[in-house]
Order: sequence, then structure tokens, then C-alpha cells
Amino acid sequence: MNIHGWTRWLPLVCLVAMAAGCQTVPPLPTDPFTRPDDVSAKRNNYDDTDGDGWLLNRLFGANGTDAKTADDDASTPKFDPNVKQAGAVQPMPSLNDPNTSKRGIIYLADDADLDVIRDPDEAKDKDDSLSLFGWLPSGPEEIYKNAKTAVGLGPDRKLAKQYLDEGLKLYEEKQFTEAAAKFKAAAGRWPDSALEEDALFLQGESLFFADNYPKSQDTFDILLKKHDNTRHLEKVMIRQFAIARYWEQLHRHDPKWVTTPNLIDRKRPLFDTLGNARKAYETVVLHDPTGPLADDALMALANSDFVRARYEDAAEYYDRLRKEHPNSPHIMDAHLLLVKSKQLLYQGSLYDASPLNDADEAAEQTLRQFGAKLGEEQAKLIELRGKFEREMAERDWAMAQFYEGKKLYGAARLYYGYIVKDYPSTDMAKAARERIEAIKDYPDKPPNHFKFLTDLFPDGR
Repeated sequence: MNIHGWTRWLPLVCLVAMAAGCQTVPPLPTDPFTRPDDVSAKRNNYDDTDGDGWLLNRLFGANGTDAKTADDDASTPKFDPNVKQAGAVQPMPSLNDPNTSKRGIIYLADDADLDVIRDPDEAKDKDDSLSLFGWLPSGPEEIYKNAKTAVGLGPDRKLAKQYLDEGLKLYEEKQFTEAAAKFKAAAGRWPDSALEEDALFLQGESLFFADNYPKSQDTFDILLKKHDNTRHLEKVMIRQFAIARYWEQLHRHDPKWVTTPNLIDRKRPLFDTLGNARKAYETVVLHDPTGPLADDALMALANSDFVRARYEDAAEYYDRLRKEHPNSPHIMDAHLLLVKSKQLLYQGSLYDASPLNDADEAAEQTLRQFGAKLGEEQAKLIELRGKFEREMAERDWAMAQFYEGKKLYGAARLYYGYIVKDYPSTDMAKAARERIEAIKDYPDKPPNHFKFLTDLFPDGR
């Protein structure tokens, strides 16, 4: 017998064995013509999945009772009008005393609110929509979740609560690294719940106080992705902003190339310190756009672009700040730096005039809005507006000179007239009057020496 011949079928045999529940011969029912119904199955302790591919079913989420659903049924409290219902947020006494903790007040869900946040029917519909044909998983995440359940690492509320309590104890003892591990385990054991929300937040907090800022930021990002309306939003924004500011200042003090890896400092990300700082600022702006730190984050992003000569991006952030946060303490600086950014974007009379026009408009608005509050900057802005006017006149002068050189005196007189009309207080206005006087008798267009050809093509073709 050729050994190599049958080995080709080995993978298929293994797959069939898995589908058959890792048994070569499935157990036969008592009566070969009838399948036990649900009542007789429960009475006889018959498991409908025992002889029907239990491993495949558990991995792919088909048949059987979901561990999370079973745990929900066992742990969901019954309604009692005399008992306070889930949803109330209670402070944790051991973490609330500002005299003993500088970490601030942390509000966690009460014990009755630690069940699944989503409605069970909604959760089932959502899970079914993620599956293919109702039983095949939609992707690696679903397979991973089912595999965890298959090996006994699925949802377990009691164990998750135990991990959370152990983590809180370690947190109070300032053993932050060990506490973070416990909180991570708690979040993994009871997903899509208020307990997971609290555990993820406390994991991020623990990593923050353990000075592991990259992992802390990643954990907070997971929290915001899974619980975008989290009760811990304000505290998370404070942490994200603090991490961003630290990384930004660290990069300014000790700049590194984007591709230079960091292998020794756990306070710093693996690559691109400044890029990660900007990402944290953007998280603050995105998830809490009306919060107390949103304007600070926008200003930090704008300044970061400005000092790196990315004036177009800086101008966009300054403009957003003055429009979205008119009461911000940065509002005056944002106006002034917007003017400067637009001015630096202007490249000269032969290029686009939009930045120059925008700079003049922003300067005018700044003077009108703040006036004497600008102090020394008021005189500088007035002087700057005069400079803008001269540069605009230079643009028209350049066009007039161009047409005069082409002997298109009609167009040249038109642009000289613009200077006299729109910028009468500039030196260009006097020179423009002199040029208009000098070419006043010249024809609008040069003589046509090829009239016989232009008559053949009257439309310029």
C-alpha cells in the first residue's frame, strides 16, 4: 500500500472527524426511527450537541446555549419595586476621598448595573447579522470569541466581578501593573457590559499611573470605541490630553525620526512620538468636541503644525477653533496666528491671491472684534493690513506691466485703473496714474499685420 497516497486525504479525514464531534461513530439513539424531543432529552440528560459535532458547533457558535445567555438568565436580578433598579451610578468610597488619593473621583456602576448593556434581543439580532448563513462566523473576531467559549474562557459574570474586585484592591495598594492585568481579565470575561466599561477605564487608569502611556492610550481608545458614551468620558479626555502634551514636549526636547524605534522607554510609543501625540489630541476633539479640553486640543494641533511650517493645516485648525469655540481663552491668539499663517502661505504676485485675501479678511475681523484688547498687536495688525494692500496693488501692477509689454494697452490701462481706484493711498497709485497718462493715446490692441489671414478665420480658429 502506498503510504503517501492516503496521506493526501488526511486533512479531509480530520475535518470530518471534527464535524462529527471528534468521534468516528456517533452514538445511536434508543429508537433508530425517532429523535428524542426536548422534553425527553432534558429528562434523560441528553445533550443535543453531543453526537452532532460539539467542537465545531461551539467554535462556530451554532446550536447549544450561549454561555453569556445562560449567565444572563442566572444573574439578572428580578424586578422589585422596593429595590433600586440598575442604571444608578454610585461612587466607590475607597477611591473618592481627595485627601487620600490624588487620582480624583472615579464613578463606577453599582452591582445591579453590571449586566449586559444591550437589550438581549438586540444583541441576538446583531450577532445573527454578523454571521454567515446563521451559523458560520463573519470573521476572525467571531471565531476567536467562539474559540474562547469552547475552551472555557467565555463570558462569566461572577469571575469578571471577582477580577474587578481584585483589581480595585491592587489599585488602592498602588500596584498598578498588577491591577491593570486584573482589569483586563475582568473586561474580557464580561464583554458589552457596564462591568467591561468600568474595567477598561480602570485598566487605562492603572497603566497611566504605571507610566505605561502607550498601552494606557490604546486601552482608552478601546473603551471609546466600544462605549462611546461612557460615563468616564471626562476623565478619559483628561488622560488623553495629558499623554498628548507629555509626548509633544518630549519630542520637542528630544526629537526622533518617525522610523526610529523606541525599545527602552515605556513612557514613549514605539514609533513616531509626535504623531501619537497628535492622535491623542484628535481623540479629544473627536469624542468630546464641546468638552472643556476640545479648544485646548485644537490649539495644540494648530501650533504643532505652525512650528513645523505646515501653515495650511495650521490655518485650518485656527479657523475651526475661532468658529467652534468663540468663548475659548485661545480665541485672540487663534485669530492672530490665523492671520500669520495665511500671510506665510502667500507666495508672491505671480501666484494665487487667495491666502492674501484671506489674511486681510482675518486681520480686519480681528481688529473689529478685539480692538484695543489687542494691545501692541493692534498697531502691528494695522501696519500689516497696509502691507497687504500694497501687495494687492503689486499684483495689479504686475498684470498691467504684462499687458503693456504685449502692447495690449487697453487691458494695461484697465489694471492701472484698478490700482488708482482700489488702492489710492499706495505708492503704486501715483505710478499707475503716470502710466495711464503715458499710454493714453496708444491703441487698445497692436495693429494687425496679417488681416488677410484673420479674415479667413473670423472666429479665431
